[in-house]
Amino acid sequence: MASGIQIIDVDNVDLIDWPVNEESDHMEKYVVPFIKNGPLFYMDNANVKVMALIVDDVLMPLVLAERNYHDSNVCSIYTHYVKYAVEEIGKLDNRPLAWLLKACSLPFALILKAGRVDKVIYVNNWLFPTNPCPELSPEQVGAITSTLKLRYPDYAIVFRSVNTYTCKTIFDSLRENGYRMVRSRQIYILDPTRKAYWKNKTVKHDRNLSKRMGYEIVYADQLTETDVPVLTELYRDLYLKKHSLFNPQLNENFFHLMLKERILEIKALRKNSRIDAFSCCYSNKEVMIAGFGSHDTQVPLKVGLHRQDSSATMAEAEKRGQLLNLSAGAGTFKMFRGAEACIEYDAIAYGHLPFHRRLAWRCLKYSLDVWQYAASFLLRKRMERT
Repeated sequence: MASGIQIIDVDNVDLIDWPVNEESDHMEKYVVPFIKNGPLFYMDNANVKVMALIVDDVLMPLVLAERNYHDSNVCSIYTHYVKYAVEEIGKLDNRPLAWLLKACSLPFALILKAGRVDKVIYVNNWLFPTNPCPELSPEQVGAITSTLKLRYPDYAIVFRSVNTYTCKTIFDSLRENGYRMVRSRQIYILDPTRKAYWKNKTVKHDRNLSKRMGYEIVYADQLTETDVPVLTELYRDLYLKKHSLFNPQLNENFFHLMLKERILEIKALRKNSRIDAFSCCYSNKEVMIAGFGSHDTQVPLKVGLHRQDSSATMAEAEKRGQLLNLSAGAGTFKMFRGAEACIEYDAIAYGHLPFHRRLAWRCLKYSLDVWQYAASFLLRKRMERT
């Protein structure tokens, strides 16, 4: 059975008969404001165009990007694989190694720019670090791909945040339609239904810490518009000032929208009428995604704000019986609590592009494959020595 495809932009957004189901209703509340107001209204480093795509009864955001080399890593291939990586290399303690890796990245960067790797149309890109995966059949992926190739013939097609642990259905559908899997980053998946999680001593310590510190967990319906500046400041202090300006630069308009439409499941840690930490989650059937959050970096480490917040998120996933996608970063912290490492991919269709652009994508894919193989080899050798 052929799948019907609709593409929604600012010209027809008010004329669409939206799919009638819970997930699409949720998505509509998110994507329509981004289409009408533009993503820069909500995110300071997203110089892209947001649209939407309907395949049968599934609604997903589309993001059209072109030469946005200074934008966030969630909407710029170049930023994610070059600028963000070079920034992380600069944090290495081994200065000679850092300089060597930076020197090696220069020709790589030139090849990617020459191949215009940022000329991309993203499917199902929420402009979040981790996106929920829809369950699409091979026929649906094929219909989406054919439609986008016809309408945007000079753009690569990218599905972000695909893995084999929580996104097996769409992973297989994409592979069946000729998409190349490019290694994006290492994420961590927690199964809170396993006995190993229940018996984990670190998990128990975190829960005891939460009881001792006396913080109250408050949810979105207990937060008001007056809390928006606090949430925004906490986010920007940690994600932008401490970590990287290449992270999504979310502003107050974004958090206003999230609270108003209940798009994300927001919870905060409050004590003495002051919010010291918060986090945002979103669910996709069997999977909960720990999207992003923050804590006051001025509060002493012994208070364990991050530990308390993570513990509350894990407890919620356990209560619902859902897998928990903990996204990337802080691998040791997450694995000590029972999470398993998993490779996340960008699934890319670029076979329809000119030769020099296909060459750039192949260079990206094979470079990352070699890097992953080398890293795994060195890790095995280190473990053998110890």
